[in-house]
Amino acid sequence: LGLQPSEMLLTGLTARAVKVQGDFNPQEIANTLWAFATLGLQPSEELMAGMMKQAVTVQGDFKPQNIANTLWAFATLGQKPSEELMAGMMKQAV
Repeated sequence: LGLQPSEMLLTGLTARAVKVQGDFNPQEIANTLWAFATLGLQPSEELMAGMMKQAVTVQGDFKPQNIANTLWAFATLGQKPSEELMAGMMKQAV
């Protein structure tokens, strides 16, 4: 559609995501990162760090689609997943 969310909306959504990311499941992690990547917007360092930490915590629950979407988002955002996260995702994938 060519629409970009307002700065106020992004700020609010980011703040909320940072607040609740400790409860995110793999799909919520993948969807959040995918959304930022699709919009071409870089998440805050705080959000990325929290997403990575939570992804490691729940890495045993990632399904193939969650893995694909999460790694696509990392690549699109120019972010490097931690070695621990990559090892966990590789283990889940095989």
